[in-house]
Amino acid sequence: MHLTAPNHQTDAPLVTRREIAPVLLWALVIVGLTALPYVWAVQRAPVEMQFEGFIWGVDEGNVYLAWMRQAAEGRVLLRNQYTTLPQTPRFFNVFLLALGRITALTGQPPAVIFHAARLVGGVVLLVSIYLLTAFVTRSVAARWGTLCLASLGSGLGWLAAMWAQSRPDYLPPPLTPPDYAPPPPHAWQVMPEAVTFLSLLLNPLFVWSMALMCLVLLAAAVTIERRSLGWAALTGVVLLVIGNVHTYDVFVLDAAIGVYFLLMVRMGRAELRRAALQFALMFAIALPAPVWAWWTARVDQSYLQKILTKTLSPPPLDLAMGYGLVLLLAVTGVVYAVRHRRERPRLLLPLCWAGVNLPLLYLPVSFQRKLAEGLHIPLCMLAALGLVMVIAQRLAAPPRETEPEPGVLPAGERRRAAARVAGPAPGRVALLIAAAVVLTMPSNALFVAGCMDNVESNNRALLGVLQPPIYLSFDEVRALDYLGAHAVEDDIVLCSSLTGSYVPTRAPCLVFAGHWAETLHFADAVAFVAKFLTPGRNARVLSGALEAVGATWVIYGPQEALIATGMMREPPEDPAGQFREATRGVLRPVFTSGEVTVYDVISQPIFLDDPAAAGATDLPVPAAPPE
Repeated sequence: MHLTAPNHQTDAPLVTRREIAPVLLWALVIVGLTALPYVWAVQRAPVEMQFEGFIWGVDEGNVYLAWMRQAAEGRVLLRNQYTTLPQTPRFFNVFLLALGRITALTGQPPAVIFHAARLVGGVVLLVSIYLLTAFVTRSVAARWGTLCLASLGSGLGWLAAMWAQSRPDYLPPPLTPPDYAPPPPHAWQVMPEAVTFLSLLLNPLFVWSMALMCLVLLAAAVTIERRSLGWAALTGVVLLVIGNVHTYDVFVLDAAIGVYFLLMVRMGRAELRRAALQFALMFAIALPAPVWAWWTARVDQSYLQKILTKTLSPPPLDLAMGYGLVLLLAVTGVVYAVRHRRERPRLLLPLCWAGVNLPLLYLPVSFQRKLAEGLHIPLCMLAALGLVMVIAQRLAAPPRETEPEPGVLPAGERRRAAARVAGPAPGRVALLIAAAVVLTMPSNALFVAGCMDNVESNNRALLGVLQPPIYLSFDEVRALDYLGAHAVEDDIVLCSSLTGSYVPTRAPCLVFAGHWAETLHFADAVAFVAKFLTPGRNARVLSGALEAVGATWVIYGPQEALIATGMMREPPEDPAGQFREATRGVLRPVFTSGEVTVYDVISQPIFLDDPAAAGATDLPVPAAPPE
């Protein structure tokens, strides 16, 4: 079986079965490598603790698991369980719904299905990258160069981290590239969607979205070459799916396809009216996805407020360092693509993708950094072209020598002349690609090493930035399972955000504080919970706080005790016992396992303390979103 080349002028195969077999093997090896840190985390689980499925970004991962649990229970329009503010749920995502249905059918925990989707999606993504590159260039070396760089390459964030950790205070601050961040206190935000390996390691939503991006661009290029409305319709359908799965990608894809179509028209490769009709058809078919997202934001103010949470791109110089050698090589690839655009117009496809994506990262919108998804792929394609078609060729060219006598060609000159015709030796090109990959790997290697350090310490170093623990004690798991069995959708749980991050993964109720973006007015909510947990509050104040937020359940465990002790210079020896006594008559313990207690809020509290007892008289509640 052959995958036929999408060209109306030739039936030459795009890739053969013999060529794709090692690509599949490579993809399986890479996704297998991304599974090793998770296997290690499971094996390193402390006694009486359970690995919850994430080695980085635990709070983000828990949001996905909460949506999957909702879908597994039959919900179609998913709601935000991390806010208690009014909402009108209209969030619809076919990818999360599919994972939820698979969870329900298999009976496996959502985390298992999440990572199974990540591994399968990783293979699909790497094969899609190879197929798109095969469309762009006939050079097998350039195809493999793209695949290797995309699979393992990254930027120079490791150098910025070294500078951040060693520079004197009087020198300029370091850059903050998105591919790697040093441990606290010198830290900045890593952008997994901006680096293919990090997406393969962490998030199935990213890898499936990026695979669809490659397939959309491939189908769009086939559309313009074959002048086919059928291919335009197919492109629109895939674009519709990706618009629902990860809506932000639609803006990049529409712009890239539009520019590519215009270039093909400008170069005489397509007729303007036909190209416009094709683009209009695919645009119209895909339009319902962004329209649904826009309508959801219109009817659900909580969803709109979440979208407006700022996730901005790093400054351009920082972004450039985040791609490092890949970006430098890509510049060479751009020159090659521009010079050979007439005889090989397909070379312009990755150039259009990267060329429109980079400026879109700085649109005046709140979700800038989300538009970086997939940018690494065209940069790797251009980098491989520059590496194989320019640098390798230059290295194979002979040095300038004196002209030999007529009819006489020395042996060395014959070899160099042959090299000019045949190109560089395959072994030399392979070594050049391997060297480039090795030079672009340090950030990824350090990122994994940092994740393993956090696994070892159970995210202890990240508690200051409210990143939940990687492991939960069996006591905490039992408490969450109790809520899952007894809480209902309208219930509200008051606890630390570290515990609150996990509640929606197992229970249908809402949490007052749990996620930096999903919890609206998160900073206010965290401050409120901290004041609520501070020892010394009297029962009347605590009851008023519970009534103000509408809480029906309270969880008090190790994370809550940690916050309570951290708020005082001289904390009590037994903060959990002090909390139990302070809330007597206000809260009723309904489940206890070791250090964790689940309390039910008493609807008609009985105050046993003096109204004038020590403690703040009020705890301000976070403001509601604007109408």
